[in-house]
Amino acid sequence: MTAIPESYRSPFEILKDLGITDPGDIDIEAIAEDCGATIRYQPLAGCAARIMGYKDRAIITIEESTPRPRQRFSAGHELGHWMRDRGQVAFQCKNESFVREWAAENPETRANRFASDLLLPPKMFRARLHGMPIIFDTVRQLGDVFCTSLTATAIRLVEYGELPAILVCSGPREREWFVASSEVRGKIWLENIPGKGSTAEALLRGERSDILPREVRSDAWFTHRNSANHWVHEDSIAVSDGSVLSLLWWKDETQLIEIDEESEARGAWRSDFRKED
Repeated sequence: MTAIPESYRSPFEILKDLGITDPGDIDIEAIAEDCGATIRYQPLAGCAARIMGYKDRAIITIEESTPRPRQRFSAGHELGHWMRDRGQVAFQCKNESFVREWAAENPETRANRFASDLLLPPKMFRARLHGMPIIFDTVRQLGDVFCTSLTATAIRLVEYGELPAILVCSGPREREWFVASSEVRGKIWLENIPGKGSTAEALLRGERSDILPREVRSDAWFTHRNSANHWVHEDSIAVSDGSVLSLLWWKDETQLIEIDEESEARGAWRSDFRKED
């Protein structure tokens, strides 16, 4: 990992310095200028956004034909490169960078996280979540408030929603990435592809796209040995690149409680198979 530049400011610090406390005041162009970058909108070939910088100034260019929420996230992403990766080669980011780069530890993922923290600040986001279900209708409502892309808003909903949840991006052949809430992370493991009975599996086969959020058997998604005895809520939508985004969440947390109990039981056994006193 490269060293963080001395000029780096976190999204929290930037918003605090500018006195921004409401989503409607998150003016990405003004924020970029405060950070030494000018945003321009024009046609681009082969990428959705790019940044070129020299010394303490940069030009961020955004594809002018993309929807405003995508433009804002692209701008925040490039600003993340400017703040975190300054002094490296110029970055040209394709649409895939904003959709798929959420799980790895690399410059694109860091830039996505920077954009998310800047445009969907945790404190402002949490304040609007009470009683909101973990479905894509909620994602769209919150996306309208913050003027942010579907993927970024869905990730925030999983991270800060009131129930344990996972957002999964499934491609035609395999899972591409997932993000889990703290209550689920590292606890339960996903199948590589969604199984029969799941909405995502039907969408990937090109079937109905009008399936409402519903409960599906947990073994359509998870490898845990007792998954067939449990249910998980699923809301899935097809996205433009041929993949499917799925929100999964537990209203009944019995399955997660069982997994916790199994982990505790395993931890009580020593390597010589004698139970601890």
